[in-house]
Amino acid sequence: MKHTTTLLAATALLSTAARAQTACPTLPQDHISRFTSVQPSTQPQDLRLPATHTFQLLVQGGAAYSSAADGNVKEAFDFTGYVPIGGSSTSGYLSINHEGSAAATSGVSMLNLSFDPLTKLWGVTAKNPVNFGPVVGTFNNCSGGVTPWSTVITCEENAPTAPTDSNNDGYFDFGWNVEIDPATRTVKDQDGNGTPDKLWRMGRFKHENVVVAADRRTVYEGADEGSANSFVYKFVATTPGQFANGTLYALKLDGAIGTATTGTWLPVPNTTPAECNNTAAAALALGATSFNGVEDIEISPVTGQIYFTAKGPGTTYRFTDAGSTVSAFDVFVGNSPGVTNRTYPISYGAATVSEAWGTGNDNLTFDSQGNLYVLQDGGRNHVWVVRPCHTQASPAVELFAVTPNGCEPTGMTFSPDEKFMFISIQSPDPTNTLATTDAAGQAVVFNKSSAIVISRRGVLGTTLSTEKARPELAKADVYPNPTAGAELSVELTSLSREAATVQVFNTLGARVLTQSAVLAQGLNRLRVPVSKLPGGHYTLVIQTATTSTTRPFIKQ
Repeated sequence: MKHTTTLLAATALLSTAARAQTACPTLPQDHISRFTSVQPSTQPQDLRLPATHTFQLLVQGGAAYSSAADGNVKEAFDFTGYVPIGGSSTSGYLSINHEGSAAATSGVSMLNLSFDPLTKLWGVTAKNPVNFGPVVGTFNNCSGGVTPWSTVITCEENAPTAPTDSNNDGYFDFGWNVEIDPATRTVKDQDGNGTPDKLWRMGRFKHENVVVAADRRTVYEGADEGSANSFVYKFVATTPGQFANGTLYALKLDGAIGTATTGTWLPVPNTTPAECNNTAAAALALGATSFNGVEDIEISPVTGQIYFTAKGPGTTYRFTDAGSTVSAFDVFVGNSPGVTNRTYPISYGAATVSEAWGTGNDNLTFDSQGNLYVLQDGGRNHVWVVRPCHTQASPAVELFAVTPNGCEPTGMTFSPDEKFMFISIQSPDPTNTLATTDAAGQAVVFNKSSAIVISRRGVLGTTLSTEKARPELAKADVYPNPTAGAELSVELTSLSREAATVQVFNTLGARVLTQSAVLAQGLNRLRVPVSKLPGGHYTLVIQTATTSTTRPFIKQ
Protein backbone atom coordinates (compact mmCIF):
# COMPACT_ATOMS: atom_id res chain seq x y z
CA MET A 1 0.00 0.00 0.00
CA LYS A 2 2.80 2.25 0.75
CA HIS A 3 6.30 3.36 -0.03
CA THR A 4 9.46 1.59 1.04
CA THR A 5 12.43 3.11 2.84
CA THR A 6 14.50 2.79 -0.33
CA LEU A 7 11.96 4.70 -2.37
CA LEU A 8 11.77 7.46 0.19
CA ALA A 9 15.52 7.85 0.22
CA ALA A 10 15.47 8.21 -3.55
CA THR A 11 12.65 10.75 -3.58
CA ALA A 12 13.53 14.45 -3.50
CA LEU A 13 10.88 16.92 -2.40
CA LEU A 14 10.73 19.37 -5.30
CA SER A 15 10.20 23.07 -4.67
CA THR A 16 10.19 23.88 -8.36
CA ALA A 17 8.20 22.45 -11.22
CA ALA A 18 8.46 18.66 -11.46
CA ARG A 19 10.49 17.08 -14.18
CA ALA A 20 8.49 15.99 -17.22
CA GLN A 21 7.03 12.50 -17.29
CA THR A 22 9.50 10.15 -18.86
CA ALA A 23 8.82 7.35 -21.28
CA CYS A 24 7.90 3.98 -19.83
CA PRO A 25 11.14 2.28 -18.78
CA THR A 26 12.25 -1.02 -20.23
CA LEU A 27 12.17 -3.20 -17.17
CA PRO A 28 14.62 -6.07 -16.62
CA GLN A 29 13.19 -9.48 -17.45
CA ASP A 30 13.09 -10.41 -13.75
CA HIS A 31 11.61 -7.15 -12.40
CA ILE A 32 8.53 -7.68 -10.26
CA SER A 33 6.57 -5.05 -12.21
CA ARG A 34 7.16 -6.78 -15.55
CA PHE A 35 4.19 -9.00 -16.38
CA THR A 36 1.32 -9.68 -18.76
CA SER A 37 -2.05 -8.59 -17.43
CA VAL A 38 -4.42 -11.14 -15.97
CA GLN A 39 -7.85 -11.49 -17.50
CA PRO A 40 -10.35 -9.09 -15.89
CA SER A 41 -13.28 -10.75 -14.12
CA THR A 42 -15.50 -10.57 -11.12
CA GLN A 43 -13.88 -11.84 -7.94
CA PRO A 44 -13.29 -15.62 -7.87
CA GLN A 45 -12.54 -17.51 -4.66
CA ASP A 46 -8.80 -17.56 -5.36
CA LEU A 47 -6.15 -14.95 -6.13
CA ARG A 48 -5.39 -14.50 -9.84
CA LEU A 49 -1.83 -13.31 -10.54
CA PRO A 50 0.22 -13.13 -13.74
CA ALA A 51 1.59 -16.54 -14.77
CA THR A 52 5.10 -15.23 -14.04
CA HIS A 53 4.30 -14.57 -10.38
CA THR A 54 3.44 -16.57 -7.27
CA PHE A 55 2.57 -15.90 -3.64
CA GLN A 56 3.25 -17.26 -0.16
CA LEU A 57 0.86 -16.97 2.77
CA LEU A 58 2.47 -15.35 5.82
CA VAL A 59 -0.39 -15.12 8.33
CA GLN A 60 -4.18 -15.14 8.51
CA GLY A 61 -6.58 -13.60 10.97
CA GLY A 62 -7.10 -15.80 13.99
CA ALA A 63 -3.56 -17.20 14.06
CA ALA A 64 -2.04 -17.48 17.51
CA TYR A 65 0.43 -14.84 18.63
CA SER A 66 3.84 -16.06 19.76
CA SER A 67 2.80 -15.53 23.37
CA ALA A 68 -0.40 -17.32 24.35
CA ALA A 69 -1.20 -14.47 26.74
CA ASP A 70 -1.62 -12.13 23.76
CA GLY A 71 -4.35 -14.24 22.17
CA ASN A 72 -4.82 -14.29 18.40
CA VAL A 73 -4.13 -12.05 15.43
CA LYS A 74 -7.08 -9.74 14.83
CA GLU A 75 -9.03 -9.51 11.58
CA ALA A 76 -9.53 -6.75 8.98
CA PHE A 77 -5.91 -6.50 7.73
CA ASP A 78 -5.09 -3.15 6.14
CA PHE A 79 -1.72 -1.38 5.82
CA THR A 80 0.96 -4.04 5.37
CA GLY A 81 4.34 -2.38 5.81
CA TYR A 82 7.65 -4.16 5.33
CA VAL A 83 10.35 -2.54 7.49
CA PRO A 84 13.85 -3.78 6.62
CA ILE A 85 16.33 -4.50 9.39
CA GLY A 86 19.51 -2.67 8.47
CA GLY A 87 18.25 -2.14 4.92
CA SER A 88 17.86 -5.89 4.34
CA SER A 89 15.51 -7.31 1.73
CA THR A 90 15.54 -10.70 3.46
CA SER A 91 15.16 -9.78 7.13
CA GLY A 92 12.64 -7.37 8.55
CA TYR A 93 9.37 -6.66 10.27
CA LEU A 94 5.90 -6.75 8.74
CA SER A 95 3.49 -4.28 10.33
CA ILE A 96 -0.17 -5.16 9.77
CA ASN A 97 -2.98 -2.74 10.64
CA HIS A 98 -6.32 -4.04 11.90
CA GLU A 99 -9.16 -1.82 10.69
CA GLY A 100 -11.55 -2.93 13.40
CA SER A 101 -14.88 -1.27 14.09
CA ALA A 102 -14.12 -0.97 17.82
CA ALA A 103 -11.07 -0.42 19.97
CA ALA A 104 -11.02 -4.11 20.92
CA THR A 105 -10.79 -5.20 17.28
CA SER A 106 -8.35 -2.50 16.19
CA GLY A 107 -4.58 -2.35 16.52
CA VAL A 108 -1.38 -3.47 14.81
CA SER A 109 0.35 -6.86 14.59
CA MET A 110 4.11 -7.05 14.08
CA LEU A 111 5.65 -10.07 12.37
CA ASN A 112 9.36 -10.92 12.41
CA LEU A 113 10.30 -12.17 8.94
CA SER A 114 13.34 -13.88 7.45
CA PHE A 115 13.90 -15.20 3.93
CA ASP A 116 15.64 -18.54 3.48
CA PRO A 117 17.85 -18.35 0.35
CA LEU A 118 17.96 -22.15 0.15
CA THR A 119 14.24 -22.85 0.12
CA LYS A 120 13.42 -19.39 -1.24
CA LEU A 121 10.62 -19.12 1.28
CA TRP A 122 9.80 -16.57 3.96
CA GLY A 123 9.63 -17.65 7.58
CA VAL A 124 7.58 -15.92 10.26
CA THR A 125 9.70 -16.23 13.37
CA ALA A 126 7.46 -14.22 15.69
CA LYS A 127 3.98 -12.71 15.76
CA ASN A 128 3.20 -10.07 18.38
CA PRO A 129 0.73 -7.22 18.96
CA VAL A 130 1.88 -3.63 19.37
CA ASN A 131 1.30 -2.19 22.84
CA PHE A 132 -0.93 0.90 22.56
CA GLY A 133 -1.90 0.88 26.25
CA PRO A 134 0.13 4.01 27.12
CA VAL A 135 -1.89 6.03 24.57
CA VAL A 136 -5.32 4.57 25.49
CA GLY A 137 -5.36 2.20 22.52
CA THR A 138 -6.17 2.86 18.87
CA PHE A 139 -9.35 2.81 16.81
CA ASN A 140 -9.97 1.67 13.22
CA ASN A 141 -6.31 1.43 12.12
CA CYS A 142 -6.55 1.94 8.38
CA SER A 143 -3.52 2.76 6.29
CA GLY A 144 -0.16 4.17 7.29
CA GLY A 145 3.42 4.59 6.20
CA VAL A 146 7.03 3.60 6.78
CA THR A 147 9.37 6.47 7.66
CA PRO A 148 12.88 7.01 6.22
CA TRP A 149 14.23 6.04 9.67
CA SER A 150 12.39 2.67 9.65
CA THR A 151 9.54 3.32 12.03
CA VAL A 152 5.87 2.83 11.20
CA ILE A 153 3.06 5.36 11.33
CA THR A 154 -0.38 3.82 11.75
CA CYS A 155 -3.48 5.93 11.06
CA GLU A 156 -6.78 5.99 12.90
CA GLU A 157 -9.47 6.46 10.26
CA ASN A 158 -12.44 6.73 12.57
CA ALA A 159 -13.31 7.38 16.18
CA PRO A 160 -16.32 6.63 18.38
CA THR A 161 -19.24 8.97 17.82
CA ALA A 162 -18.81 10.66 21.19
CA PRO A 163 -15.18 11.83 21.66
CA THR A 164 -13.55 10.97 24.98
CA ASP A 165 -10.43 12.07 26.85
CA SER A 166 -10.03 9.18 29.27
CA ASN A 167 -6.54 10.18 30.49
CA ASN A 168 -7.37 13.91 30.84
CA ASP A 169 -4.44 15.10 28.74
CA GLY A 170 -6.62 17.53 26.76
CA TYR A 171 -6.53 15.47 23.55
CA PHE A 172 -9.41 13.27 22.44
CA ASP A 173 -8.47 9.61 22.61
CA PHE A 174 -8.92 8.61 18.95
CA GLY A 175 -8.54 10.07 15.45
CA TRP A 176 -4.76 10.52 15.18
CA ASN A 177 -1.59 9.20 13.60
CA VAL A 178 0.64 7.09 15.84
CA GLU A 179 4.36 6.36 15.32
CA ILE A 180 5.61 2.96 16.49
CA ASP A 181 8.99 1.28 16.80
CA PRO A 182 8.69 -2.11 15.06
CA ALA A 183 11.59 -3.63 17.02
CA THR A 184 10.09 -2.90 20.45
CA ARG A 185 6.44 -2.81 19.31
CA THR A 186 5.87 0.36 21.33
CA VAL A 187 4.59 3.87 20.67
CA LYS A 188 7.29 6.53 20.37
CA ASP A 189 7.74 9.39 22.81
CA GLN A 190 7.56 12.50 20.60
CA ASP A 191 8.41 15.27 23.06
CA GLY A 192 11.04 13.53 25.18
CA ASN A 193 9.13 13.61 28.45
CA GLY A 194 9.23 9.83 28.88
CA THR A 195 5.58 9.29 27.93
CA PRO A 196 4.48 7.95 24.51
CA ASP A 197 2.37 10.34 22.43
CA LYS A 198 0.13 10.23 19.42
CA LEU A 199 1.05 12.69 16.68
CA TRP A 200 -1.11 15.52 17.98
CA ARG A 201 0.27 18.30 15.78
CA MET A 202 -0.60 16.41 12.59
CA GLY A 203 -4.24 16.98 13.50
CA ARG A 204 -7.27 14.94 14.40
CA PHE A 205 -9.47 13.80 11.52
CA LYS A 206 -10.32 10.60 9.63
CA HIS A 207 -6.76 9.64 8.76
CA GLU A 208 -6.20 7.29 5.84
CA ASN A 209 -2.45 7.33 5.38
CA VAL A 210 0.77 9.30 5.53
CA VAL A 211 3.87 9.56 3.36
CA VAL A 212 7.08 11.09 4.74
CA ALA A 213 9.31 12.87 2.23
CA ALA A 214 13.06 12.41 2.00
CA ASP A 215 13.68 15.71 3.82
CA ARG A 216 12.40 13.87 6.93
CA ARG A 217 10.23 16.89 7.76
CA THR A 218 7.40 17.02 5.22
CA VAL A 219 4.46 14.67 5.68
CA TYR A 220 1.44 14.42 3.38
CA GLU A 221 -1.86 13.19 4.81
CA GLY A 222 -5.33 12.45 3.50
CA ALA A 223 -8.74 12.58 5.19
CA ASP A 224 -11.53 10.19 4.16
CA GLU A 225 -14.49 12.23 5.39
CA GLY A 226 -16.94 12.05 2.49
CA SER A 227 -17.84 14.90 0.18
CA ALA A 228 -17.54 17.75 2.71
CA ASN A 229 -14.32 17.31 4.72
CA SER A 230 -11.99 15.13 2.62
CA PHE A 231 -8.99 17.43 2.63
CA VAL A 232 -5.36 17.02 1.62
CA TYR A 233 -3.01 18.07 4.41
CA LYS A 234 0.70 18.78 4.68
CA PHE A 235 2.65 18.80 7.95
CA VAL A 236 6.15 20.30 8.09
CA ALA A 237 8.03 19.29 11.23
CA THR A 238 10.18 21.81 13.07
CA THR A 239 12.93 19.21 13.55
CA PRO A 240 13.71 16.53 10.92
CA GLY A 241 12.68 13.07 12.08
CA GLN A 242 10.76 14.38 15.07
CA PHE A 243 7.04 15.14 14.93
CA ALA A 244 6.33 16.75 18.30
CA ASN A 245 6.00 20.20 16.68
CA GLY A 246 5.44 21.60 13.22
CA THR A 247 3.13 23.55 10.96
CA LEU A 248 -0.03 22.02 9.50
CA TYR A 249 -1.56 23.06 6.16
CA ALA A 250 -4.65 22.18 4.11
CA LEU A 251 -4.82 22.45 0.33
CA LYS A 252 -7.15 24.92 -1.38
CA LEU A 253 -7.38 24.83 -5.16
CA ASP A 254 -7.65 28.10 -7.07
CA GLY A 255 -10.94 27.08 -8.62
CA ALA A 256 -13.11 24.04 -9.19
CA ILE A 257 -11.84 20.46 -9.26
CA GLY A 258 -11.35 19.52 -12.89
CA THR A 259 -10.41 23.00 -14.06
CA ALA A 260 -8.03 24.44 -11.45
CA THR A 261 -4.35 23.70 -12.02
CA THR A 262 -2.92 25.69 -9.08
CA GLY A 263 -3.59 25.96 -5.38
CA THR A 264 -2.45 27.30 -2.02
CA TRP A 265 -1.48 25.70 1.29
CA LEU A 266 -3.59 27.22 4.08
CA PRO A 267 -2.08 27.17 7.60
CA VAL A 268 -4.34 25.25 10.01
CA PRO A 269 -4.11 26.07 13.74
CA ASN A 270 -2.47 23.18 15.63
CA THR A 271 -0.82 24.62 18.74
CA THR A 272 -3.28 23.84 21.55
CA PRO A 273 -5.10 20.57 22.30
CA ALA A 274 -8.40 22.24 21.40
CA GLU A 275 -7.04 23.27 17.99
CA CYS A 276 -5.61 19.82 17.31
CA ASN A 277 -8.89 18.17 18.33
CA ASN A 278 -10.83 20.18 15.73
CA THR A 279 -8.64 20.07 12.65
CA ALA A 280 -11.36 19.14 10.15
CA ALA A 281 -13.69 21.94 11.27
CA ALA A 282 -10.85 24.48 11.05
CA ALA A 283 -9.85 23.37 7.54
CA LEU A 284 -13.47 23.57 6.42
CA ALA A 285 -13.84 27.10 7.84
CA LEU A 286 -10.65 28.17 6.03
CA GLY A 287 -12.11 27.06 2.70
CA ALA A 288 -9.92 24.01 1.97
CA THR A 289 -10.94 21.93 -1.06
CA SER A 290 -12.74 18.65 -0.35
CA PHE A 291 -12.00 15.78 -2.73
CA ASN A 292 -14.68 13.27 -1.65
CA GLY A 293 -12.81 10.49 0.09
CA VAL A 294 -9.04 11.05 0.06
CA GLU A 295 -7.54 7.60 0.58
CA ASP A 296 -3.84 7.57 -0.11
CA ILE A 297 -1.02 9.98 -0.93
CA GLU A 298 2.35 9.02 -2.39
CA ILE A 299 5.40 10.72 -3.91
CA SER A 300 6.56 9.74 -7.39
CA PRO A 301 10.20 8.62 -7.41
CA VAL A 302 10.40 9.71 -11.06
CA THR A 303 8.98 13.23 -10.98
CA GLY A 304 8.75 14.13 -7.27
CA GLN A 305 5.08 15.01 -7.78
CA ILE A 306 2.46 14.20 -5.17
CA TYR A 307 -0.23 11.67 -6.16
CA PHE A 308 -3.43 11.05 -4.21
CA THR A 309 -6.65 9.13 -4.65
CA ALA A 310 -10.25 10.25 -4.21
CA LYS A 311 -12.35 7.18 -3.53
CA GLY A 312 -15.75 8.71 -4.26
CA PRO A 313 -15.26 9.67 -7.92
CA GLY A 314 -12.63 7.00 -8.55
CA THR A 315 -9.81 9.40 -9.41
CA THR A 316 -6.06 9.63 -8.88
CA TYR A 317 -4.84 13.23 -8.93
CA ARG A 318 -1.31 14.65 -8.93
CA PHE A 319 0.35 18.01 -8.35
CA THR A 320 3.72 19.69 -7.88
CA ASP A 321 4.41 21.15 -4.43
CA ALA A 322 6.24 24.48 -4.58
CA GLY A 323 6.26 25.13 -0.83
CA SER A 324 3.42 27.58 -0.16
CA THR A 325 1.61 26.82 -3.43
CA VAL A 326 0.99 23.90 -5.78
CA SER A 327 0.99 23.76 -9.57
CA ALA A 328 0.37 21.28 -12.40
CA PHE A 329 -2.69 19.92 -10.62
CA ASP A 330 -4.51 17.41 -12.85
CA VAL A 331 -6.15 13.99 -13.14
CA PHE A 332 -3.51 11.31 -13.68
CA VAL A 333 -5.74 8.25 -14.04
CA GLY A 334 -9.35 7.25 -13.48
CA ASN A 335 -12.59 9.17 -13.71
CA SER A 336 -12.92 12.93 -14.08
CA PRO A 337 -15.76 15.43 -13.87
CA GLY A 338 -16.31 14.97 -17.61
CA VAL A 339 -15.87 11.18 -17.78
CA THR A 340 -17.34 9.30 -14.85
CA ASN A 341 -17.30 5.82 -16.40
CA ARG A 342 -13.73 5.59 -17.66
CA THR A 343 -12.58 2.33 -19.24
CA TYR A 344 -9.08 1.19 -20.22
CA PRO A 345 -7.90 -1.45 -22.70
CA ILE A 346 -6.43 -4.47 -20.90
CA SER A 347 -4.37 -6.89 -23.00
CA TYR A 348 -3.96 -10.39 -21.58
CA GLY A 349 -2.25 -12.85 -23.89
CA ALA A 350 -3.68 -12.48 -27.37
CA ALA A 351 -6.90 -10.82 -26.23
CA THR A 352 -7.76 -7.23 -25.33
CA VAL A 353 -10.87 -6.11 -23.46
CA SER A 354 -12.17 -2.77 -22.24
CA GLU A 355 -12.31 -2.82 -18.45
CA ALA A 356 -14.12 -0.22 -16.33
CA TRP A 357 -11.87 1.68 -13.93
CA GLY A 358 -14.76 2.03 -11.51
CA THR A 359 -14.77 3.84 -8.19
CA GLY A 360 -13.09 3.12 -4.88
CA ASN A 361 -9.47 3.91 -5.81
CA ASP A 362 -7.83 3.26 -2.47
CA ASN A 363 -4.19 2.41 -1.79
CA LEU A 364 -1.26 3.60 -3.90
CA THR A 365 2.28 2.23 -4.16
CA PHE A 366 5.14 3.30 -6.42
CA ASP A 367 8.05 1.12 -7.39
CA SER A 368 11.37 2.82 -8.09
CA GLN A 369 10.67 2.88 -11.83
CA GLY A 370 7.55 5.02 -11.38
CA ASN A 371 5.02 2.23 -11.91
CA LEU A 372 1.98 3.10 -9.80
CA TYR A 373 -0.01 0.28 -8.19
CA VAL A 374 -3.62 1.26 -7.47
CA LEU A 375 -5.59 -1.00 -5.13
CA GLN A 376 -9.33 -0.79 -5.48
CA ASP A 377 -11.98 -0.80 -2.75
CA GLY A 378 -15.06 -0.77 -4.94
CA GLY A 379 -15.88 -1.76 -8.48
CA ARG A 380 -14.28 -5.18 -9.00
CA ASN A 381 -11.59 -4.69 -6.33
CA HIS A 382 -8.70 -5.04 -8.76
CA VAL A 383 -5.00 -4.34 -8.31
CA TRP A 384 -4.08 -2.07 -11.22
CA VAL A 385 -0.68 -0.92 -12.46
CA VAL A 386 -0.36 2.43 -14.23
CA ARG A 387 2.89 2.93 -16.13
CA PRO A 388 4.75 6.25 -15.76
CA CYS A 389 4.20 7.11 -19.43
CA HIS A 390 0.42 6.86 -19.01
CA THR A 391 -1.80 9.71 -20.12
CA GLN A 392 -5.57 9.77 -20.35
CA ALA A 393 -5.25 10.20 -24.13
CA SER A 394 -2.73 7.34 -24.48
CA PRO A 395 -3.45 4.92 -21.63
CA ALA A 396 -0.82 2.60 -20.20
CA VAL A 397 -2.88 0.67 -17.66
CA GLU A 398 -2.48 -3.02 -16.81
CA LEU A 399 -4.20 -5.44 -14.44
CA PHE A 400 -1.89 -7.12 -11.93
CA ALA A 401 -4.39 -9.07 -9.84
CA VAL A 402 -7.99 -10.20 -9.60
CA THR A 403 -8.64 -10.64 -5.90
CA PRO A 404 -10.59 -13.26 -3.87
CA ASN A 405 -14.32 -13.10 -3.43
CA GLY A 406 -15.55 -10.50 -0.96
CA CYS A 407 -12.16 -8.97 -0.18
CA GLU A 408 -10.50 -5.60 -0.48
CA PRO A 409 -6.80 -5.69 -1.44
CA THR A 410 -4.78 -3.64 1.05
CA GLY A 411 -1.13 -2.80 1.60
CA MET A 412 1.22 -2.78 -0.21
CA THR A 413 4.95 -2.33 0.27
CA PHE A 414 8.10 -3.63 -1.45
CA SER A 415 11.36 -4.98 -0.10
CA PRO A 416 14.23 -2.54 -0.80
CA ASP A 417 15.45 -4.66 -3.75
CA GLU A 418 11.86 -4.80 -5.08
CA LYS A 419 11.95 -8.56 -5.46
CA PHE A 420 9.13 -9.00 -2.94
CA MET A 421 5.73 -7.35 -2.61
CA PHE A 422 3.83 -7.49 0.68
CA ILE A 423 0.07 -7.07 0.53
CA SER A 424 -3.03 -8.12 2.46
CA ILE A 425 -6.35 -9.60 1.43
CA GLN A 426 -8.79 -7.88 3.77
CA SER A 427 -11.89 -9.71 5.00
CA PRO A 428 -12.70 -12.07 2.09
CA ASP A 429 -15.99 -13.95 2.15
CA PRO A 430 -15.86 -16.41 5.08
CA THR A 431 -17.81 -18.94 3.01
CA ASN A 432 -14.99 -19.27 0.43
CA THR A 433 -13.82 -22.90 0.25
CA LEU A 434 -11.51 -23.13 -2.76
CA ALA A 435 -7.93 -24.06 -1.77
CA THR A 436 -4.95 -22.65 -3.67
CA THR A 437 -1.44 -24.04 -3.27
CA ASP A 438 1.06 -21.30 -2.49
CA ALA A 439 4.82 -21.21 -3.11
CA ALA A 440 5.46 -23.10 0.14
CA GLY A 441 3.04 -25.86 -0.82
CA GLN A 442 0.44 -24.72 1.69
CA ALA A 443 -3.22 -25.15 0.80
CA VAL A 444 -4.55 -21.61 1.23
CA VAL A 445 -8.26 -20.82 1.46
CA PHE A 446 -9.00 -17.10 1.32
CA ASN A 447 -11.81 -17.08 3.87
CA LYS A 448 -10.20 -14.74 6.40
CA SER A 449 -7.86 -11.78 6.23
CA SER A 450 -4.50 -12.90 4.81
CA ALA A 451 -1.10 -11.22 4.60
CA ILE A 452 0.93 -12.58 1.70
CA VAL A 453 4.19 -11.97 -0.12
CA ILE A 454 4.27 -11.95 -3.93
CA SER A 455 7.28 -12.39 -6.18
CA ARG A 456 8.29 -13.80 -9.53
CA ARG A 457 8.42 -17.57 -9.90
CA GLY A 458 11.95 -18.76 -9.30
CA VAL A 459 12.61 -15.96 -6.84
CA LEU A 460 10.00 -17.30 -4.42
CA GLY A 461 9.35 -20.96 -3.75
CA THR A 462 12.13 -23.03 -5.33
CA THR A 463 12.62 -26.32 -3.46
CA LEU A 464 15.85 -27.53 -1.93
CA SER A 465 17.10 -29.75 -4.73
CA THR A 466 16.71 -30.80 -8.33
CA GLU A 467 13.72 -32.83 -7.17
CA LYS A 468 11.60 -29.68 -7.66
CA ALA A 469 10.15 -31.08 -10.88
CA ARG A 470 8.51 -33.92 -8.98
CA PRO A 471 4.91 -33.43 -7.84
CA GLU A 472 4.05 -32.98 -4.20
CA LEU A 473 2.08 -35.42 -2.10
CA ALA A 474 -1.64 -34.94 -2.36
CA LYS A 475 -1.83 -33.68 1.21
CA ALA A 476 0.87 -32.70 3.69
CA ASP A 477 0.04 -30.86 6.91
CA VAL A 478 2.61 -30.01 9.60
CA TYR A 479 1.42 -29.30 13.14
CA PRO A 480 1.67 -27.71 15.60
CA ASN A 481 3.42 -24.91 13.76
CA PRO A 482 5.14 -23.14 15.51
CA THR A 483 5.98 -26.01 17.87
CA ALA A 484 7.55 -25.95 21.32
CA GLY A 485 7.15 -29.69 21.85
CA ALA A 486 9.39 -32.69 21.40
CA GLU A 487 7.75 -33.89 18.20
CA LEU A 488 6.42 -32.42 14.98
CA SER A 489 3.41 -34.23 13.52
CA VAL A 490 3.11 -34.69 9.77
CA GLU A 491 -0.14 -35.82 8.18
CA LEU A 492 0.06 -36.74 4.52
CA THR A 493 -1.69 -38.73 1.81
CA SER A 494 0.14 -41.02 -0.59
CA LEU A 495 -1.28 -42.51 -3.78
CA SER A 496 0.72 -45.72 -3.32
CA ARG A 497 2.88 -47.64 -0.85
CA GLU A 498 6.46 -46.41 -1.13
CA ALA A 499 9.56 -45.61 0.88
CA ALA A 500 10.20 -42.04 1.95
CA THR A 501 13.08 -40.00 3.33
CA VAL A 502 12.28 -37.27 5.83
CA GLN A 503 14.87 -34.48 6.17
CA VAL A 504 15.02 -31.21 8.13
CA PHE A 505 17.20 -28.28 7.00
CA ASN A 506 18.10 -25.14 8.93
CA THR A 507 18.19 -21.61 7.46
CA LEU A 508 21.80 -22.10 6.33
CA GLY A 509 20.81 -25.11 4.25
CA ALA A 510 22.50 -27.62 6.57
CA ARG A 511 20.68 -30.92 7.05
CA VAL A 512 20.06 -31.34 10.78
CA LEU A 513 17.87 -34.45 10.77
CA THR A 514 17.22 -37.45 8.53
CA GLN A 515 14.91 -40.42 9.05
CA SER A 516 13.32 -43.09 6.88
CA ALA A 517 9.66 -44.02 6.62
CA VAL A 518 7.38 -46.25 4.60
CA LEU A 519 4.22 -44.56 3.38
CA ALA A 520 1.07 -46.62 3.06
CA GLN A 521 -1.49 -45.91 0.37
CA GLY A 522 -3.88 -43.32 1.75
CA LEU A 523 -3.55 -41.27 4.92
CA ASN A 524 -0.27 -41.41 6.87
CA ARG A 525 0.81 -39.81 10.13
CA LEU A 526 4.51 -39.36 10.88
CA ARG A 527 6.24 -38.00 13.95
CA VAL A 528 9.49 -36.09 13.59
CA PRO A 529 11.63 -35.60 16.74
CA VAL A 530 12.59 -31.93 17.09
CA SER A 531 13.36 -31.62 20.81
CA LYS A 532 17.10 -31.19 20.21
CA LEU A 533 16.68 -28.48 17.59
CA PRO A 534 17.38 -24.92 18.76
CA GLY A 535 14.65 -22.35 18.25
CA GLY A 536 14.39 -21.01 14.71
CA HIS A 537 13.04 -21.47 11.20
CA TYR A 538 13.37 -24.88 9.50
CA THR A 539 12.31 -26.64 6.34
CA LEU A 540 10.91 -30.18 6.28
CA VAL A 541 11.46 -32.14 3.06
CA ILE A 542 9.73 -35.47 2.37
CA GLN A 543 11.00 -37.33 -0.71
CA THR A 544 9.84 -40.53 -2.34
CA ALA A 545 10.71 -42.04 -5.70
CA THR A 546 7.85 -40.07 -7.27
CA THR A 547 7.26 -37.01 -5.05
CA SER A 548 9.10 -34.18 -3.30
CA THR A 549 7.23 -32.18 -0.67
CA THR A 550 8.52 -29.13 1.24
CA ARG A 551 6.99 -27.53 4.32
CA PRO A 552 8.40 -24.74 6.55
CA PHE A 553 8.02 -24.84 10.32
CA ILE A 554 9.19 -22.90 13.36
CA LYS A 555 10.73 -24.43 16.49
CA GLN A 556 10.15 -22.25 19.53
